[in-house]
Amino acid sequence: MEVWADRLYGLWQALWQRLNWQQLLFFGAGVFLWRNILMPMVGDDYSYAFIWDGAHAGNLMDGIGPRQRITSLTDIVASQWSHYFTWGGRVPALFAVQFFAWQRSAHDFLFAFVNTAFFVLLVFVLFWLAAGRIEHLRKSKAGLLWLLLGLFFAIPSYIYTMVWLTGACVYLWTAVVECAFLLPYALAYWRDDLPLNKSGWAMPVMALLGLLAGWSVEPGAIVTLLITLAFLVMFYRQKKLQSWQLVGLGFFMVGLLLLMLAPGSMERLRLMQELAPEYTMPPELLWTPIMFLYNFVEGFVPVFLGELPLWILVVLCLRYGQCSREWKRYILVFAAGGMLVLCAMMFSPDFRAHGAYHSVIFLLVASTAALRAIMPQAAMQCRQVPKIRLGVSLLGFTAIASWLLSTVMCLILETSYSQQWAEREKIVNEHRQDDLIVVPAIELPGHLDKITGNRSVTETILTFGADLENDPRDNRSNMYAQYHGVKGVVIDKQIDWGKYGEANEW
Repeated sequence: MEVWADRLYGLWQALWQRLNWQQLLFFGAGVFLWRNILMPMVGDDYSYAFIWDGAHAGNLMDGIGPRQRITSLTDIVASQWSHYFTWGGRVPALFAVQFFAWQRSAHDFLFAFVNTAFFVLLVFVLFWLAAGRIEHLRKSKAGLLWLLLGLFFAIPSYIYTMVWLTGACVYLWTAVVECAFLLPYALAYWRDDLPLNKSGWAMPVMALLGLLAGWSVEPGAIVTLLITLAFLVMFYRQKKLQSWQLVGLGFFMVGLLLLMLAPGSMERLRLMQELAPEYTMPPELLWTPIMFLYNFVEGFVPVFLGELPLWILVVLCLRYGQCSREWKRYILVFAAGGMLVLCAMMFSPDFRAHGAYHSVIFLLVASTAALRAIMPQAAMQCRQVPKIRLGVSLLGFTAIASWLLSTVMCLILETSYSQQWAEREKIVNEHRQDDLIVVPAIELPGHLDKITGNRSVTETILTFGADLENDPRDNRSNMYAQYHGVKGVVIDKQIDWGKYGEANEW
């Protein structure tokens, strides 16, 4: 076995030496851009292309009347004001959604390039957080690969939270802001001479980052606050609290209060219970053992299982790693943050997998930091133990091959998806005078979605948002028809809700 282990390890080393950080980043970002270009407007994107009408049940309910298209920044401000008081407090993220939904018709690929820039920025910020310092990506090629693999395979409901316009602004973009806010605190943990207190720009930057990070998305913002407080407690004990740290915290609290105390949050729950009770848990079951059990089985467990590979590195480092106590404490802070997001979501009236997005983000920091900490120890073990060399080689080849194969299948699915939406628009334009336009339902090629799961479009995602419905009063069909200026559009397929049910997103 030692001979085979050495041969396979030699092949892996040859491949690994040929790969450089530029190739890894270019592949990850290039495919991400490609997928964004392929993705049309879908689901809630159309609803947010209109001014929010809070006085008449908003824009996301079935059976609503005509809505007015957004044509200016003033319209977005008025829309978000109404949205804040009647639906929810995620104003910065949804302001971005409405801006790009407005611009989509004039600048088709604008969002694709901006969203890819946010993806690249997320990779950099996560890399720096895991390193505990700002350094070049070439310093840890393994850490970069692990981050890219984690963002591809571990993110819950990838297509919804990373590529769709509405989901990307709410989840990907807020994760970037929260991690950027935490970065100075992480740097200060490792450096006593961080010069931010003497920089004139530090205060306004921390104020802006704090406000946006607090005013982001509920579970991520709450856990970002807890991680920040953990750092501040350590700084206080070490007597190195600085004014920029307190300014950041203060503005973060302002943003968090604006988010959590939004009048629209409770109004949305009341409206959903009144107009769409089939999508919500009955009021008498909210915050009861039944609700917590449902959230645990349908949300907590599937997300946690998806995170297990990330947890393995964290546990190995904390148990066997020879790194310093400071490193283990640092890793534990972010690992605890990942778990706390899941715990916070347990109190949600409806725990969907995409709501735990920020759990994976914080855990990725901990897992990548753990990988970097145990790399020297693992390299020494590889030189000494043939079985470890064999295992590392097999894991390396499997990870690269899985990433490439999954990417190809995702691109096949999404190319077909994009082409079918384009053909659908041709049909709509040819039958604009019809009272009701019937278009073919989206069909996924070769049952590839059974293999890719929620890395890409699936039948379940089509049913619950990525396709139109067979009822013209349904919100998706209604808003799509309004967006294109026609009377009604439906698909030629009766949805079997009994078949799909409320399938969880893993």
